[in-house]
Amino acid sequence: MKKLNIYNYKCLEKVEMSGLTRVNLFTGRNNTGKSTILEALSLFAAKGSMGWIFQLLDSRGEFNKYDDEDANFETNLELISTFFSNRIVGFTKSDKISINSDVETFSMRFVKFVEEDVVEKDESGNEKIVGKRRNFNYELFDDVSYGLELKEGSNTNILHLDRRLFGRRPPTFETYKFHLINAKGDDIQNSASLWDEITLSDKEDLVIEALKIVEPSIDRLSFVGENTFRGSRSRSRYPIVKLSTASNLYPLKAMGDGINRILNITLALVNSDNGFLLIDEFENGLHYSIQEQMWEIIFEISNRLNIQVFATTHSNDSINSFAKVLEKGSNLDGSLYRLDRKEGEIKAHLFSKEEITEASRQHINLR
Repeated sequence: MKKLNIYNYKCLEKVEMSGLTRVNLFTGRNNTGKSTILEALSLFAAKGSMGWIFQLLDSRGEFNKYDDEDANFETNLELISTFFSNRIVGFTKSDKISINSDVETFSMRFVKFVEEDVVEKDESGNEKIVGKRRNFNYELFDDVSYGLELKEGSNTNILHLDRRLFGRRPPTFETYKFHLINAKGDDIQNSASLWDEITLSDKEDLVIEALKIVEPSIDRLSFVGENTFRGSRSRSRYPIVKLSTASNLYPLKAMGDGINRILNITLALVNSDNGFLLIDEFENGLHYSIQEQMWEIIFEISNRLNIQVFATTHSNDSINSFAKVLEKGSNLDGSLYRLDRKEGEIKAHLFSKEEITEASRQHINLR
């Protein structure tokens, strides 16, 4: 996508961006919506999948006081309203979240409607109900239903707000591949399952090469153990590595946060072909001295696998290393956006490849 417009999503009442490239980096002060842009993009890629919305709400701790078994209109409305600017709940056409690109559009809003029976006559002239039709002229009826409308282009799904939203699989649209790496370095999906997806493929080698940024002697990687849950503690399969300099196997977790951050990012990257990779606070866990190499890997793999990358940062080191990589390759496609809050509105200022590299050479802070 080259353009992206986000309306009424959490703190982003109106953000319009053009000039998007293969790899896009967002910077700016706290509370300017950097992480929120990534979350909005994930919703766009998932096309409003209830499974993904559940994961977003769960990662925020929104389900602490709710039980989906007892879900009703009020709880569903309160949960879904957390995605809307100022948590405003409206049932008009203008009260909606819109995430639009030059490729596709997606929107989400609350609606009122009446369900009417669709009746047809059989060969004997007997009437039978063959389906349901939604009538949005609800003012003329007493039995009004409330729903959540998910719309992709001209295709629409409406889910009843007085029924379970998260414990079932409603029909949904075809989604993009995507992965969202949070600021802690975790992918919401399990890293072991991502490794299973690429086992015995060339993508294994890409992951190993990335890990060698920190530990050049790594030869092989595997995940061991079982996914179990006992009492209040869950255990997942964990990564171990074989080094060319030793006969023992080592748990990767014991080798530091940086190498585990690289593993999570690279596993998500190689599993996002023809889709999106979203990285919050790129610099977390990564020493400034290895960030340039990590950007090189991201550019190389995203070009090879047709992935569009969106990342955020607070770090000038991250921006400078990003600029150095851009300067090395004339065929590399990257942009930097600084988000600023002006008079209550968030604006995205685009810096071109040339502006980024020149600012880095002149030691100009673009944050």
